[in-house]
Amino acid sequence: MRPRICTKALLALAVAASWPAGPALAQAAQQEQQEQQEQRQGQPAGDAALEELLRQTLNDVPRGVEESTSSRYAQSAADAPSVTYVLTDADIARHGLRNMADILRSMPGLYVTGDGNFTFVGARGLGRPGDFNARLLFLVDGMRVNENIYDAGSLGAEFFVDVDVIDRVEYAPGPGSALYGNNAFLGVVNVITKGADKLRGVQLRAAVDSDRRREVRASWGQRVPGQWEGWLAASAFEQDRIAAPFDIAPALRDALLRRSWDRGQRLLGMASAGDWTMRAGVAQRERDFPYPLSLADASRLARQRNVFDAAFASLAWERTVAEDWNLYGVVALKHSQYRNTLPYLREDGAEREFDKVATGRWINVDLRVSTHRWRDHDLMAGAEYQSDLRQEINTGTVGEEPDAIFSGRNRRHGLFVQDAWRLGKAHRLILGLRRDQAKVGGGSTNPRLAWLWSGVPDATLKLMYGSAFREANLYEYQVNVPLDAPVPTPERVRTLELAWDHRLTPRLQYQVSLYGSQLRDLISTNQDIAVYENSAPIRNRGAELGLERRWDGGQRLRATVSLQDTRDSAGQRLDNSPRTLVKLLYSQPLRGDALQLSWQALSVSRRSAYAQDLPGYALLNATLLWRPSLGTDVSLGLYNIGNVRYYDMPTGSTIPLRQEGRVLRFSLTRRFGS
Repeated sequence: MRPRICTKALLALAVAASWPAGPALAQAAQQEQQEQQEQRQGQPAGDAALEELLRQTLNDVPRGVEESTSSRYAQSAADAPSVTYVLTDADIARHGLRNMADILRSMPGLYVTGDGNFTFVGARGLGRPGDFNARLLFLVDGMRVNENIYDAGSLGAEFFVDVDVIDRVEYAPGPGSALYGNNAFLGVVNVITKGADKLRGVQLRAAVDSDRRREVRASWGQRVPGQWEGWLAASAFEQDRIAAPFDIAPALRDALLRRSWDRGQRLLGMASAGDWTMRAGVAQRERDFPYPLSLADASRLARQRNVFDAAFASLAWERTVAEDWNLYGVVALKHSQYRNTLPYLREDGAEREFDKVATGRWINVDLRVSTHRWRDHDLMAGAEYQSDLRQEINTGTVGEEPDAIFSGRNRRHGLFVQDAWRLGKAHRLILGLRRDQAKVGGGSTNPRLAWLWSGVPDATLKLMYGSAFREANLYEYQVNVPLDAPVPTPERVRTLELAWDHRLTPRLQYQVSLYGSQLRDLISTNQDIAVYENSAPIRNRGAELGLERRWDGGQRLRATVSLQDTRDSAGQRLDNSPRTLVKLLYSQPLRGDALQLSWQALSVSRRSAYAQDLPGYALLNATLLWRPSLGTDVSLGLYNIGNVRYYDMPTGSTIPLRQEGRVLRFSLTRRFGS
């Protein structure tokens, strides 16, 4: 049964969420929050002067932002052996970021597009048309979520995590195979979910926008100090009469709109007690498109169905042994299925459906040990194992024997070690090495080397070198085998990067990063014979410039400019490779934390795809966030304010697809018992 959200139920939830709590409840919540804040700050109750002083320091640009992606353990971003960008839950709420596409679009060096069905992400000038995000490794709480058929990072409405459950998103650009193995080719994106402290009690949200998209979310969380904690979050959405991304005849518009819709739901939960933590999630989505059955009669329409179905369950154990050793282990079982159903007419005029079903099931095991046993050394070693229990692609007419079945049973294991060596007060050296071996794809060895210098107060210089690889996946094998084309060998990248960040004043910080990469054997599509093959060497160079400024009044500005130049061996620029990305994020308190106005300016330069020129564009988004009381958030967002018409070609289609126009969105969140 397809999930539906009744409009009356949506309105009922919105009314219930906005119903005011009694004065006693509001007063108790205020008192509890004040006491917790005072306890955290270690100040006497009622010390207004100290409270005001501590509040003012929040306007400082933080130097010690925590991240856990670069080295697979929590540390300051200034001490990390890579450049790491972090967006927090406060940033997400302040700027009205609706989904993972909005979050990644705000990150330096990333550019995001879509075809109405899948969300595509390019990084540092490499975003090949038809790539399913296989060159970025996506994690949820440190757990790999790329599936095992396309190696795809599915980031659309089928992604496991609702944005309201995200605590922060970390993006570490550059090769990451020295720690993570396959797929960490251009970088690693880690989505960290909130703990029970932030999801405590009952939380409800309802949202609706001018594109006829309706969303609801409910969560519950509980924490018993010293015993256990856990939370459960469920969300659902639906959108109907979705406009086509290209011009259509007025006579067909209504018929096409009736057959274009998107629906889905997801459930995610966590429970932790003692040394054990269990996580599980389910996500389902169905996206339907109108599909012409006959070229001669465009009014004869059927529907094309795209169904996403994914689930995972993991159990982790972590313990500190004595004071010097930390042990960690996790086992995760995962499932994914993607079904694409296309209608067609047989010669006798009968209507049939052609099905392509990609089903994967696999298990991941991750073991790590870290120690501070030896002076000036932070050592970590680990082992990872993946067993693909099922890899299968079936194609054929529904109700009949399959035309073809492609299957695989791969196994991968990797061993890695890393040492963070303090050479002196201002010098640190990070040395890492990983060896991966796969039943299909062979072996790969990838080193990491980083030197960090902090000889200037509030500044860090980083010199980094690393390599990464990606093996051909089952989908690429399935495309090549029927045409007797060889399976491509693993693609590889080596990158040298120099980064400098400096906080000039407590309110002003800037960053500069310069990098150069050599890519060889990149797995690409041969347009003439429609197979995958290894390309000639590719050179990639770029720079990322960042500035963050804060003011006494609470205003915040974050600006980044990404310059990138990616060329093949003949000196030609690659498809879908913009040279310049500019991103500005600004927020302005109107009434302190109770009322904030934020805006984003996002610019992508001109690029080409399939010998067609795609003009550059600039988008402006604005969000008004109102918090009338504790536990209530009201958000009003306007996206693509100028209704800019811009186009992309993210898939194999040779028709430019129009992207999202102006959208007005209203969201209401209510928290009880938190």
